[in-house]
Amino acid sequence: MYIGADTHKQQHLLVALDAQGQGCGSLSVTNTPEGWASALAWARESPEPCRWGIENSGSLGKGFAQFLLTSGETAVHEIVPHRTAQYRKRTRTQDKTDHADALAMARLLRAEHECLPLVRPDDCSTELRLLSDHRDNLVVDRTRLVNRLHAQMLQIDPCYAQKSGTLTSAAGVRYCAGLELPHADRVLRSRLLIVHQLAQQIAMMQEEIETVETTLRQQVEESDTPLLRICGVGVVVAARLIGELGCSPRVHSAAALAALAGIAPGWQSPRAASMGIGSIGAEIGS
Repeated sequence: MYIGADTHKQQHLLVALDAQGQGCGSLSVTNTPEGWASALAWARESPEPCRWGIENSGSLGKGFAQFLLTSGETAVHEIVPHRTAQYRKRTRTQDKTDHADALAMARLLRAEHECLPLVRPDDCSTELRLLSDHRDNLVVDRTRLVNRLHAQMLQIDPCYAQKSGTLTSAAGVRYCAGLELPHADRVLRSRLLIVHQLAQQIAMMQEEIETVETTLRQQVEESDTPLLRICGVGVVVAARLIGELGCSPRVHSAAALAALAGIAPGWQSPRAASMGIGSIGAEIGS
């Protein structure tokens, strides 16, 4: 049985087809663990093995897709929206409704399931991607705070950096946190209050970044990845690579990795050739 699932924030609509392409019914369930269980129970009422097609399996349909995998369903496929649209347009009405989308997914699944990618279960790479994204966000927030602190310190003392050092260091943040201006006027006292609060926030943000990096280091080392043996690849870079490529990388060659990264393998610009720089594909494959 082929089941297409049109996923939404609050509800999912499922449409099922048999091996001959005849309709076997439809079901609307809430996007909750209880709704997912109801959908699975409904599908298992059929004696035929189920093959699932989930749209947005990495966002709105992620919970449902992962629930199916943990419940023993192995044939759970990812369907991208533009393929759904292609099959929907083959119908007579071409109306865009939830039922029409789910039916189009079921038909696509029946016709091309051998070519559709399977949804991967969450593993250590999912954790590393989440933690890497969180660390990147924290670093961006810290940079924003440092820039605001720098702007305030320039108004207090344009030459402050000669005394404090860089604000990206712990010593520089401590200098700002402990700064006192005994004879300051009201405006300077207000700036000083802002400086103290910004310094405290930066220090707290740095502690959070270090906590995340410690967790990243532990998980990367536990994965026993050979990436750490590559010169120039540290824990942060290794965690990002594993998070994006997966514990079992889905790329089969250097050229495939370059394509995934948005690089044109084997191409060499005239300027690069004149400078004696080799092609990107050759560099990655070496």
